[in-house]
Amino acid sequence: MKRYAVLFYLLLIPTSAHAATISGFVTDRSSGEYLLAANVFLIGTSLGALSNDNGFYAITGIPGGSYELVVSFIGYETYRDTLSLGPEAFLRRDVALVPTVLIGDEAVVEAERYRDERLAQPGFVALQAAVLKELPAIGETDLLRSLQLLPGIQASSDISSGLYIRGGGPDQTQILLDQIPLYNPSHAFGFFSIFNPEAIKDMRLHKSAYPASYGGNLGAVLDVTNRDGNRNKLGGSGGISLISMRTMVEGPLASGSFMVSGRRTYLEPVLAYIRSRVEDIPGYYFYDVNAKINQNLSYSDNLVLSGYFGRDDLNLETSEDDLFNVRWGNSAVTGKWTHLFTPTIFGNFMVSGSDYTSRLSANFDGTEILFRNSIRDISFKGDLDYVADGEHALKGGFRASAYRFSFIRSFNQDDQLDLRLKPYVISVYAQDQWQARASTSVRLGLRANYYSERETIDLEPRLSISHRLSEGLRLKAGGGRYHQYLQLITTEGFSGGDFWVPLDESVSPGQAWHYVIGASWDPAPSYRLSLESYYQRLGNLVVVDNTRAVGGDETRSEDVFITGGKGYATGVEAFVERVSGRLTGWIGYTLGWTRRQFPEVNQGKWYPPKYDRRHDLVVSANYRAGRWTFGGNVIYATGQAFTPASARYELRESARTGIREDYFLPADRNTSRLLPYHRMDLSVKQDFRLFDRDLQWYLQVFNAYNHRNEWFVQYETEDDEVTTAEVVKMLPIVPTIGLNYNF
Repeated sequence: MKRYAVLFYLLLIPTSAHAATISGFVTDRSSGEYLLAANVFLIGTSLGALSNDNGFYAITGIPGGSYELVVSFIGYETYRDTLSLGPEAFLRRDVALVPTVLIGDEAVVEAERYRDERLAQPGFVALQAAVLKELPAIGETDLLRSLQLLPGIQASSDISSGLYIRGGGPDQTQILLDQIPLYNPSHAFGFFSIFNPEAIKDMRLHKSAYPASYGGNLGAVLDVTNRDGNRNKLGGSGGISLISMRTMVEGPLASGSFMVSGRRTYLEPVLAYIRSRVEDIPGYYFYDVNAKINQNLSYSDNLVLSGYFGRDDLNLETSEDDLFNVRWGNSAVTGKWTHLFTPTIFGNFMVSGSDYTSRLSANFDGTEILFRNSIRDISFKGDLDYVADGEHALKGGFRASAYRFSFIRSFNQDDQLDLRLKPYVISVYAQDQWQARASTSVRLGLRANYYSERETIDLEPRLSISHRLSEGLRLKAGGGRYHQYLQLITTEGFSGGDFWVPLDESVSPGQAWHYVIGASWDPAPSYRLSLESYYQRLGNLVVVDNTRAVGGDETRSEDVFITGGKGYATGVEAFVERVSGRLTGWIGYTLGWTRRQFPEVNQGKWYPPKYDRRHDLVVSANYRAGRWTFGGNVIYATGQAFTPASARYELRESARTGIREDYFLPADRNTSRLLPYHRMDLSVKQDFRLFDRDLQWYLQVFNAYNHRNEWFVQYETEDDEVTTAEVVKMLPIVPTIGLNYNF
């Protein structure tokens, strides 16, 4: 048996004759946090690597000799070291990068032309928590609202944190927190996201054409990683806003670290006071808690335990007979073990469980209404990274998820709709990052999904190519096939009324093909420019059919949805960014088209969905002057599409009551548009010290010139004759003040 084990080990180690290997982990020196996507390379060669999600890197196929090792990451001082490698040497070199310091008003950022290979991935965006905290927001920093300032990403309204990415709705974007899917990432009906800014370490967004390691949705992937905790000292941070209080505590624990963060509204006393004097004031609160324990079991083993718990609760009692209550929340726990099998093989294994519940109940004049949604899943996931030689970095893995879904809609305790399913999904993938030439990189992957309700295997090829034309100038392209097995039943502008259901065997899953081509250019160390064009072709789309009355235990997907839809989204994005210096920020512009077509909708004619926008322009800037930081956003976008009314008619509801109701006959779907959307946000922040603590106060003004943009149109009939269209407006000017602290 020992001989077979040795033979297996020899098959896995690099096969290049007389070649050396360097591997190790990249961390933050001040906290011990692993840094993902750090650039590690050897000067004067084409050999390099990018640290993975756990900070691990490996460079193989190195001829014996002396080299200068360089490790760089934006926001950190560049690390350099001279190495002497013998033939077939294995060298472990862990690197701790020093965070950038401020000298006067200038950030010292030493940038390498080789730096930031993340730009080589089409449709990819990476942001650190420090960047997010500098952007103006409503009430407090918010991850999803910050992303809405990037090209190709938009919101449905001022009070929505939902992401509409490259023509896809929020249900087509998969959101992960420490690799756990989140089904409703919103608080306060979409006003805030569930991501506590104090707990976030890094976020990566694949707007389209994402790699084979991800799957399960038609559009984009947002992968958020929480902090592991400071391994060197006890500390924390937090903030107080007009709406909530948040805090995060981290520090060393045994052979590793811990991190705990929490956030909660304190609106209850205020609302209770107002409710005692004014009728129809609801009670509302939300909270969320993040926790993580990170332990080194050995030189090659690490164990991470993490969890998230969040809840929203709204209760409105207008009279003894009229009650309205909405509750929803996410809970998730995970255990992850990482192991360094050899200097070039890194493993990552995870077991997780999550639970999402949503409940909307109401009683109006004795009529009881109930919507209840529950999703529970248990998943087991494994990934292996294998650096085969200087040209090939292989990655493979699997994910097995078992779900339990329940969706009930009832009136007066009579179930009108009852969907209950227990599907499971098994996915496997393989991927090769091939350095075909010194200037050309190819990522080729294949993913296979088995969905139990369909009992079929869906194959999803993925491909991306990056070619360096010159120093700082790259061409990039990508494409792939994607499937989605879960569907969102959504309520316009009201995230608490969104419900997830799986598709059964009666409806084919949605599928999409993505194609992206673009270029990126770094004309100077502080500047980045990119231009990308995308095209997405979608099939087997579904939309909720509100005309059918269904119920009972035999409800099927084909009874709930209109099927057979198809669509496309295409456009061009331009992005100019300044990443260092006193003045930082970006200008982003998107020119896009999105269309949908269903045989039973809009007389079978193509139509634009409401989030189709022809033009979208964002200018975001921050200027730092000593302890002061000034920021601003300017946004301009084409108005959203809506369906106008073409006629009005009256119907008597019943002969007994004689009550007449007005109904409006819709014209062709989404043939009209609201006025263009535009607004300006401003912020000012000052850093100071008090009682030997670092503090920062801030003033933010949302919609600074008080332009109330149009949200949607509703029709009213006056004096039983005149019908007018009423435009419902969004938020006016909203100033907020708050305090951030570190300890």
